[in-house]
Amino acid sequence: MIFVAMATKQCEKEMLQQVNQLWSLLDDMSENSPEAYQKFIQHHLEEGMKQFSPPEAYICFQTRILELNEKLLYVNLCTWSRVPAPKSESDPVPLDGGRLEETVEGTEIYSVTDVAYNPEVLKKGNEDPVEKDQLIRLAIKYIEEQHCVQLSHSYTLLKDRLKGSEKQMKRRLTGKADPMQTAKQMSSGESGVSLLQQLAMLKSADEENEENNPPICLPSDIKHPKKPGLIEEISSTEFDSGIKVETPKYELLLIKDENAKAKIIQLTVELPGVFSVKECDLSVSKDDLVIDVAEKYRLQLDLPETISEDTVTAKFNKKSHILSVEMPIK
Repeated sequence: MIFVAMATKQCEKEMLQQVNQLWSLLDDMSENSPEAYQKFIQHHLEEGMKQFSPPEAYICFQTRILELNEKLLYVNLCTWSRVPAPKSESDPVPLDGGRLEETVEGTEIYSVTDVAYNPEVLKKGNEDPVEKDQLIRLAIKYIEEQHCVQLSHSYTLLKDRLKGSEKQMKRRLTGKADPMQTAKQMSSGESGVSLLQQLAMLKSADEENEENNPPICLPSDIKHPKKPGLIEEISSTEFDSGIKVETPKYELLLIKDENAKAKIIQLTVELPGVFSVKECDLSVSKDDLVIDVAEKYRLQLDLPETISEDTVTAKFNKKSHILSVEMPIK
């Protein structure tokens, strides 16, 4: 712990020195060459906007994962300025990809992933159907190699440009920022970006962490229910109250490792009108889950895999009213 703290302080010190040098340079430039100063600022602002612009949906196609039991796979092709364009026509086309996630919606089970190209590359796909087909087939090959799966090379273009939400697509492609690693790379000059972009990266990382880390954690509040008998006695007040509870919107994902083995079941539940974790009664067993919010919501799910009950964690975000539950698989 002492070593980590010392390394952090050294990293902060080096960053502060770089920032002071930058301010000194900009002060001198603004006084001695205002035009050059304006061009410098404008150039780096434009580069920063390109570097940190989010991915955008382009098209979505459907294919199949060829396993013992074939599964549907939805692939979102995205345009993302962070992915470089090929330097020439003879160079390989750069692309980037996100995690492969399995989703359960009612009785339907399917997988979703994302592949991103530079906007200029996808612009050519708009102009030439053959080029678009080649980009789709390149994405299929990339997914096979990246996630060690075999896919059908037949595909169907969908009317909707995106499967799922933009937030989910961004999360799969970008993951969670590690501000310590980012700071170390910037201080050692490994990132290959300007100081203005480095400052923007720190701000972006802070905002990303604030968004992705809900303020309230409640692993100790999880209750493990007793095993029910064949007949369950129901209190008469459940019939007499006359209050109807809703089934909240939810999403259930299977997170897999590099070997395509399911490791974690991830559940997110939208609970509009709920402002405190104290309102939520969460019960988890090895194969099912129940969430109760008195007089508002009730959700009961059979889990697709057997989980380790003792390591389940849950978080509630007051701002978004979303309850997130992570259940490691045995």
